[in-house]
Amino acid sequence: MQVSWATDEGSPERGNEDFVASAPGAVVILDGCGLPLGTDLGCAHGTAWYSRSLGTRLLARLMDGVGPPGRPPVAQPVGPPEGAHQPGERPLVARLAGAISDVAASHRATCDLGRSSTPAATVVALRVRGDQVDYLVLADSSLLLHRTDGEIQHITGGGTFAAADPDVAEAAITGTVPLAELRHATLLTDGATRPVDSYRLMDWREMADIVVRQGPRALIDRTRETEHGDPQGTRWPRQKIHDDATLAHCTFAP
Repeated sequence: MQVSWATDEGSPERGNEDFVASAPGAVVILDGCGLPLGTDLGCAHGTAWYSRSLGTRLLARLMDGVGPPGRPPVAQPVGPPEGAHQPGERPLVARLAGAISDVAASHRATCDLGRSSTPAATVVALRVRGDQVDYLVLADSSLLLHRTDGEIQHITGGGTFAAADPDVAEAAITGTVPLAELRHATLLTDGATRPVDSYRLMDWREMADIVVRQGPRALIDRTRETEHGDPQGTRWPRQKIHDDATLAHCTFAP
């Protein structure tokens, strides 16, 4: 699996609260829950630290499950979206729950993790496990699966963010897809999906084509060009004129 990625901060005042990292056979992106500046998080470390800490711990746990092709596949689950797991058949949930617990333990003694404003993040993770590809999507970031039959499958989660409670991992959408059925996969924070879901300038297939043909940076540049043309949020009303935008693009060998 070859991985390329790009990220861009939405505001220099708060810095980039997204996180992206990859290792052989695994990749993660996280979107820190950016509350208004000045909000008391009850945490001395901040949202960017949380995203970075959770992302690195999750990536390390994902690496425990990667391996060479040929390992016997797990039983394939059924139900929408195609390849999605049923409860109890989701191999990445425990990895995420463990990573959330690790981060909580690392700053529970110094920070108030009981606050509703405690640092939180969305999560998208993908790993190659033998001849299977496992994925996980939590909250409103997205995953695009570019299938060999030409289908572009878009997966996004609900409103639950990873914070201090490991049980929220159960709210993630997970699935397993045969490696042979994928050409590419793209992981995106919601700042990077704005051209489709906020501005309606393209569909998911057009977005996928830009990333494949021109690379991740080209999509972010297209997003920023659109936003600079509407600096007051008149045409496209939005809470943040520019949001942190991050995406990772994976190419699978034939």
